[in-house]
Amino acid sequence: MRKEPKPSGGNTLLNMIFLAVVVWLVYGAYQQGYLDRLLNEFQGGHTFTSIEGTTCDELKESAIGRKLTNSYTDEVTEVMAVRNIREIKRNKEELVCRGEVLTDGIYEDITISLTDWDGDLFVQWEVSW
Repeated sequence: MRKEPKPSGGNTLLNMIFLAVVVWLVYGAYQQGYLDRLLNEFQGGHTFTSIEGTTCDELKESAIGRKLTNSYTDEVTEVMAVRNIREIKRNKEELVCRGEVLTDGIYEDITISLTDWDGDLFVQWEVSW
């Protein structure tokens, strides 16, 4: 009966070094904020960090692809596009933008609000059906 040779420990050491480098790179990217947008989108949130630094075009992009529910009929429609977006109101606590939204081949009005509630930012998408 022939014994198989054991693999050398060199591969294990190289694998551990490679894993440590990958963890270090990911942690560095996280600390620099490069993963914030990805993590917020994955968690279903938004990527806005301040009202002052946010534009209506960025709010418009956040609405595209979102599924909105009509509170009267419980009908769910997906936002395909937003056009003619303009700023309605801006102060320290709130940014409100209004435009036209394309859902199921028809255009309706959409109001997108970014609101600061005690340091937490919330986005609200409201379509007038």
